[in-house]
Amino acid sequence: MGARLYAAGTLAVIGGLLMVASGYTSRGFLYTALNLAEPHISDFLSGVAANVAVLAVTILELVIALGGLTVVIGGLIVLASHTTTGRILIYLGGGAGFLGVLVSFGYTAYKLGGISPVLAYLPYWLGLAMAVSGRWLAKGAWEHRRAENLG
Repeated sequence: MGARLYAAGTLAVIGGLLMVASGYTSRGFLYTALNLAEPHISDFLSGVAANVAVLAVTILELVIALGGLTVVIGGLIVLASHTTTGRILIYLGGGAGFLGVLVSFGYTAYKLGGISPVLAYLPYWLGLAMAVSGRWLAKGAWEHRRAENLG
């Protein structure tokens, strides 16, 4: 395992632990979209197909709702050199990336009535930034390893 992959997994694990320890959650756009779409699945599918689709959406919502725990598991999977699976779990547990973090931060500041209540959850935001950074580093490690294998 390369240093970059090790750093990526470690950042994600520490970030996920900070997210869990803070006790705060900020669900992203994907969770909201799935939550809104779930009741309408039966409009497009019927019978067993609708039930399977609802089950899949429910499982995905659960993975996203676990937040920091999903990020920790993703970081451990990255450390086990399963980069793609780990990155997917970090993505689901930690939001969509830096843009998602910024939008979520801004929305939370609006919802809580200013920046000072948001700063009370600084460990969460720091953990989220570490998780997103770990995911980004894991992508670079994967691309570097792929280039070595092709070259």
